[in-house]
Amino acid sequence: MNPQTSRLPGALTRAAASALAVSLVGTVLVAATATPTAAADESLLSTSGTTWRYLDDNTNPAAGSADQQVWTTTAFDDSAWKSATGAFGAKRGAATGIGAAFPITTLLTQYIEGTTTDVPTFFFRTDVELTAADLDGVPAFEGEIVYDDAAIVYVNGEEVVRLGDDGREITENLQYHGNGRTDPVTGTFVVPSDAFVPGENTISVALYQDAPTSSDIYLDVRSLVPTHGEVRDVALNVGADETQANVAWFSTLPGAGEVRWARADEAGGEVDWQAAATSSSRNGTAADGATYHHATIAGLEEDTAYVYRVGSATTGWSEPTTFTTGTFGDEFSALFIGDAQIGASGNAANDATRWAENLDSMTARHPDTAFLISAGDQVEHAGSTQQYTGFLAPRQMRELRFAVQDGNHDTASALYDQHYAMPNLSAEQRRDYWYAYNNVLVVAIDSNDSSTEQIAGHEAFLRDVVGTHGDAYDWVVVTFHHSLYSQAFHSRDTDVVRMRDALSPVFSDLGVDLVLAGHDHIYTRSYLMEGTTPVVPAEAPAEGDVLTPDEDQVLYLTGNSSSGSKFYDFDGAKPWTARWEQSREASYSDLDVTPTSLTVTTYATGSQRVVDQVTLQRADASGPALDVETSARCLAGTAYVAVRATNTGDVPADVTLTTPFGARTVAAVAPGKAAYQSFSARSAAAEAGSVTVTGTLPDGGASSAQDVAYPAVACG
Repeated sequence: MNPQTSRLPGALTRAAASALAVSLVGTVLVAATATPTAAADESLLSTSGTTWRYLDDNTNPAAGSADQQVWTTTAFDDSAWKSATGAFGAKRGAATGIGAAFPITTLLTQYIEGTTTDVPTFFFRTDVELTAADLDGVPAFEGEIVYDDAAIVYVNGEEVVRLGDDGREITENLQYHGNGRTDPVTGTFVVPSDAFVPGENTISVALYQDAPTSSDIYLDVRSLVPTHGEVRDVALNVGADETQANVAWFSTLPGAGEVRWARADEAGGEVDWQAAATSSSRNGTAADGATYHHATIAGLEEDTAYVYRVGSATTGWSEPTTFTTGTFGDEFSALFIGDAQIGASGNAANDATRWAENLDSMTARHPDTAFLISAGDQVEHAGSTQQYTGFLAPRQMRELRFAVQDGNHDTASALYDQHYAMPNLSAEQRRDYWYAYNNVLVVAIDSNDSSTEQIAGHEAFLRDVVGTHGDAYDWVVVTFHHSLYSQAFHSRDTDVVRMRDALSPVFSDLGVDLVLAGHDHIYTRSYLMEGTTPVVPAEAPAEGDVLTPDEDQVLYLTGNSSSGSKFYDFDGAKPWTARWEQSREASYSDLDVTPTSLTVTTYATGSQRVVDQVTLQRADASGPALDVETSARCLAGTAYVAVRATNTGDVPADVTLTTPFGARTVAAVAPGKAAYQSFSARSAAAEAGSVTVTGTLPDGGASSAQDVAYPAVACG
């Protein structure tokens, strides 16, 4: 192998050459068996070792040619072009300002001469000399590239990958296109080895600005190294119900794939993969040139551990992973997280590390959780393979089934659809889907689609799913990204207001119990909402509230950041807010489900401090039967109010006695026994008033509450 510019040291292997690999926390990368070659330890390209010829003067290099890609061929004459090493870029015409993570070696001419209008496209070419031996036994090459705003990579005149142009909207050499990202995107791309020939090969890149007013432009092709087949970004998703799990993964090589699984107790220490259950994948070319795969594990049994792996002999296999199904009963728990948004802090590696640590804390505290719900914005940049890998790197993403939402930071790339395999996708509404788990029906909609027509489509989907399936479940939960009732500034956004006004009445009409969302990076619990009208209670909302909604009343919860990558501040009082908190700590919520109650407890992840707790209780749920007596008396010149609550039911109950002078909770009051306390008024008199007595059945069961009056008393 003989790159035209300079040979790279043999130690610059894929793991060392790629900053992506350095940033990973625990991703699964397993190679297929292959014969090593002379190419195995070298990168064809590098940031500082590769000299590129480039054109940055707003001219079309194929002008006058019927073939607009003629400039990407080996025979094209680029002798008049400039020549330099990377990284290339500009920020408002200068070589600084993008940030320390994106240094610029060669300043590009950002503006059309005599204007402040951006050059739409920049063109780059370099040559690589390869021998037949270099290509022998090498099925593909994988590269790492940093780009802003979109790029097309060519080899020997043939397009091999588009980055930032999933819809293939780039049709001309000189054209504005891209997503207007804040920072350059770090991604990977795959080039099949048959794109190269023995001898001279030309690698070309067209780099596009998203708009005439874009503030920056950037390109850094960091590496292009041989790959013998790797399986990466394995994601264990929820299935259509508790007996299924969907699994998604990427392979660097094309070809069919499958998932194989077996009961762990039957496998013992060694799995007979030939005898394992098998399901073939649905696959296609991913946005980064790799191959994505989706498959379904079916026929799962309750409280059973399964071991599985994905891939094939051609593409390589993932390491075996074990997951446990848990209970299929009507009492279970799940976890809910707000925006992980890997990369939002400006340091994707740090965000990924914190995300992994937080997942460890969550799952250690809740080892029996059934599945995980994410409110969207899993990544900061939709096209960043680095950030997807950071989100999917923790072992829990392969061991715990999870569901995702399409956030506004996820939506601009097909990588979202390719990295996740959601069940029961709508045929009409982009990325709307639903699933059931035990006694809960979950309907997910894509709130990025927020036009009047798209909202009508969401409504039709909701009415169809809930109308068809809702009566079979104890609880109906709706999830999406853009919170309708939050305490941060996005609650004033036009699209959010439009969805709030249109969808809130639909949720009430359909009997939805709970709506989970993110987007605003601040914990918010709404009042119960009748359509868009808050039902404000007489008592101030507090941690531990037990709510008994009418059929048309809905609770809305907004998650804070689950990784700590970004927080939003309080945006002033909102008429719908019952409780909120912004302590700038990563947080998550635990959902405990029974047939008659749904309790959401939100924790600060690091300290496990309880941020809030609220319980939805069925109106027909029967709480403990308590016989309450009150009295007032004097003792040594001080007034006292005494409360006795006798459990007249058949099971133990936790009883809380609340008075103006204090409160007391007595746990597990047996049938026929009483909770009693005499409360000092700390004065010689007490006016007439009332006490509140609350009883709760064991294990988060139904509650009952009653207010009982007591008389006035004067001493001395």
